[in-house]
Amino acid sequence: MASQTNAMDAAAVYTHADIVAQVVALVPQPTAFIPELVKAQLPQVIPEDRMKVFPAEDYLVDLPVSGTLADVLEGPLPHRTWLARLAIELETARGSGRAATAIRHPTRADLILPLWALPVWDSIAVASQERMLWAEATTWLSISNHRQEDHKYVEHARTLMGGIPWGMMVWALPGLEARSLVGILARFASFLWLAERNIDLMGIICNMNAAGDGNKTRSFVAPVELSIQLRILGGGDATAIPANSTLRGWKATVEENRYRFIYIPANVANIHWVVFRINTEDQTYCWGT
Repeated sequence: MASQTNAMDAAAVYTHADIVAQVVALVPQPTAFIPELVKAQLPQVIPEDRMKVFPAEDYLVDLPVSGTLADVLEGPLPHRTWLARLAIELETARGSGRAATAIRHPTRADLILPLWALPVWDSIAVASQERMLWAEATTWLSISNHRQEDHKYVEHARTLMGGIPWGMMVWALPGLEARSLVGILARFASFLWLAERNIDLMGIICNMNAAGDGNKTRSFVAPVELSIQLRILGGGDATAIPANSTLRGWKATVEENRYRFIYIPANVANIHWVVFRINTEDQTYCWGT
């Protein structure tokens, strides 16, 4: 009887307005400024690595709901990448005619939750990830972490952060997705600014500046992926390496654009970045940090 009562609570008692009101009370709206998000106490989100042991397709079930709205909102919640896979599986199930009427909670097997848990979880997971990034950025922008002569710039950055809505959308630079959450700024304002994506973003900026000047330096910053591919190719033999399509493609690009210098950023042991500069005319290279 208790199970049936819970099912009615989750599936029938809560209207769309009820659900939205509860989520709004928990998660700062995307129009809220960043300091408000940083102060929010959001449910814990299961780390992405831990979610890999839960195949998303196994958690779409055709069982009676046994959890309430409170169960949906209580942490730990699934990571957003797992939720994206679950959404794909749900669409696949619907297209194939498979019965999928509820979600089994990945870490609480006794909980069978309604399908509307998916968008609710996703909204909270997105806010939680952004909150973590902005909290790290806020800590990094502490006055005590910077030199006295840089304090005015730090204060300016903190003022800007205080007036930016955490869910604002901005146009990104060419080469990245057309639109990006403003949260990308948080990665630049914390130790995460050296992530591969941001190294590539800096390369795009350098290449745009060079193009705007007619590329007088005849230089090009390659994406991080090239250094990864070169390390893989390093294990090949003398005949396999020249035949590789990746190298042939880059050789054609260099010749077509008459590049003299190719800069290749590389992550050493995932703890330190170096940049290799290849001089295509002298056939020499150097590197620096």
